[in-house]
Amino acid sequence: MKNFCNYIVMLAAVAVMVGCEDFLEVDMPKDQMGSVAVFNDDKLAEAAWVNTYSNLRMNGFLNGKTDGIGFLLACYADDLDVTNPTAIYYRNFFEHSVMPSNEAVANLWNSSYKQIYHVNAVLEGVEQSELMSDAMKNQIKGEALAVRAILHFYLAQTFGDVPYVTVTDYELNRKVGKIGVTEVMQLAVADLKQAEELVPQQYASAERVRINKGAVQAFLARMYLYTENWPLALQYAETVINTADYEPEQLENLFLKESTSAIWQFKPEIGGLNAIEANTYIFEALPAPESRLSQSLLNSFETDDLRNEHWIKFLGTDRMNAHAFKYTVRGGSGSTASKEYSVVLRIEEQYLIAAEAAAHLADWDTANGRLNTIRSSRGLGQVAYYETQQVVNAVLNERRAEFFCEFGHRFYDLKRLGRLGDLLETKPNWRAALQILPLPENELLLNPNLLPQNAGY
Repeated sequence: MKNFCNYIVMLAAVAVMVGCEDFLEVDMPKDQMGSVAVFNDDKLAEAAWVNTYSNLRMNGFLNGKTDGIGFLLACYADDLDVTNPTAIYYRNFFEHSVMPSNEAVANLWNSSYKQIYHVNAVLEGVEQSELMSDAMKNQIKGEALAVRAILHFYLAQTFGDVPYVTVTDYELNRKVGKIGVTEVMQLAVADLKQAEELVPQQYASAERVRINKGAVQAFLARMYLYTENWPLALQYAETVINTADYEPEQLENLFLKESTSAIWQFKPEIGGLNAIEANTYIFEALPAPESRLSQSLLNSFETDDLRNEHWIKFLGTDRMNAHAFKYTVRGGSGSTASKEYSVVLRIEEQYLIAAEAAAHLADWDTANGRLNTIRSSRGLGQVAYYETQQVVNAVLNERRAEFFCEFGHRFYDLKRLGRLGDLLETKPNWRAALQILPLPENELLLNPNLLPQNAGY
């Protein structure tokens, strides 16, 4: 318990040092750190919690750098070609030669379980508090449960069988064993369902940078899609679609901080800075220093698709070198106001979830209607399908065009649909065992209960 309390005080202190007040408009009284227990005060507890979002933005699965899944899995699937011959950790992803010693694999695993530890520490602190208001307890607990579910979702979809960690006890955690992906998904859904009851629809701050009920329901729709619970996938997607807060945004405005598409965003830590993704994907001279969009992706767009016009920028005259241009501002905006935020969840995904789920339920009006809403807004013609597989194929194509270089969507979509074999068209080293990454070798040495290593590594 002493270690847990020390850890929480440390988190609160870190939140002050990184400017939590600026990050999410939480005013933490700095002079009270030595005299007030963190979870005996609403503001201190909130500051200890919201530092989580900064950590998610900078580390692990959801960070927008080259060691986040947006970039890594775009290399691993077929959306990016790696051009840097010396960047071994992500070149291994591109060449399908990832080993258990790969530093990006270790970073994904270690960052995620550190974040989960943080979440569990906050949950324990909230549960033990006798002085926090009920409203603040529910708010923080709901957000924390949602983050815990989301992190375990990505761990299971990426590594296969993994531990589902819900406590901070060191002795328990260092011996924890793996559970099956199905059970991980069930536990994650349970956390999200509890979060749905706790967080309000109204955002906790002036912007969409903290998890609210809409974000929880959007992720539940995705969870039910992945587990093929078509009625609940459709129900939750439609619930979010019919929420007045969200509507599909114009392409040129979709990644602005004011985007009406955004359900959950990451705010830059310092005012005037912008989304990390712009620095990751944009290049301004040839040869491309890190990566470029693959010809497979470039050739996949339909004629007249406005996403090709707005979200892709070519350099040179041979149309061989292009970068993602969803985020357009590298570094600062030239003022104290940020222009673009990293969009983690957005409403367009819910339309495509609804279309796919409705097709499995033979609800053709909804399937075609939701699919055509996205197509029309991207300059494409209307379609009318009356076979499930036709809709699924159309949705897969739309998801590729809509979510390229965003949080691993392309890889996870191919995986859940049993279509990873499609990668053989452009990836000669692809084999079925690569549908999950290897477990980090150092973790297997520290905790033999994680054995055996994933097959094929």
